[in-house]
Amino acid sequence: MGFERHIDLTRYPIEDLAHPEAAALVGRCRSALGRCGAYVLEGFLRGRAVAAALGELAPSLEHAFYAPKTHNAYLAPADRGFGPSHPRNRVLHTSSATLAYDHIGTGGLLERLYRWPPLRAFIAETLGYDELHPYADELAAINVLVYPPGTQTGWHFDNANFVVTLLLQEGEGGGAYEYVPFIRSPGEENYPAVEAVLEGDPGPVQTLEQHAGDLVVFQGRYTLHRVTPVEGSRQRLVAVLAYDTRPGTTLTEHTRTTFYGRARAGDPVPERDMSAG
Repeated sequence: MGFERHIDLTRYPIEDLAHPEAAALVGRCRSALGRCGAYVLEGFLRGRAVAAALGELAPSLEHAFYAPKTHNAYLAPADRGFGPSHPRNRVLHTSSATLAYDHIGTGGLLERLYRWPPLRAFIAETLGYDELHPYADELAAINVLVYPPGTQTGWHFDNANFVVTLLLQEGEGGGAYEYVPFIRSPGEENYPAVEAVLEGDPGPVQTLEQHAGDLVVFQGRYTLHRVTPVEGSRQRLVAVLAYDTRPGTTLTEHTRTTFYGRARAGDPVPERDMSAG
């Protein structure tokens, strides 16, 4: 497929995981995941490949779904066992837009990279899985998160075990990916610490440095994270590549409607809600 034109395979030799340099890279990524729940492959996608991907996406960005979203940090229904101001129920806000898979198009650079077996094998190896499979969902397999100036993603924990992203375009300012590694664990929700962050305590907050072309694998189930408001006149664009350890993964109709404003590919995208930014 000629991915050497698109990916820095000298720096990231992921085509042959048996090679000593690839094994060392996997080891560094696993170490980073253990320390902070994330790793960043800087400059993974070459500059001309980033430009090509942006060119392919440009005609479709008008089809992104814009709607303000309210949620708690756990992306779950409110728990009546806690008060409304408790971190379990505290209302947070997200205003970024989502371009769904059916408007990204098949055969383009993002699609080919998403389905490229060496990339999936490498990510699986770093996470300790036998293999990863592309989503079968006609809306969720690949998404592009669109952050016009003034929009953001509120603090939250992921429901998925991991996410894979490619930053395609940075805003002129803001848009920082902030996180608090392992603030909770399977046996301890640590609500006081979560509440302190939601109240604005900067002490434990770290920033995941990333730039256009960087590939990020992030384990957000136990790591609180957000994207701060984008500033300036340029929007922030980040591609999300959805994989699962099992084949055939799809979202529920309710989840599709929530994130894309529709349940099926080909249905019209609701008009932009200008209150989303």
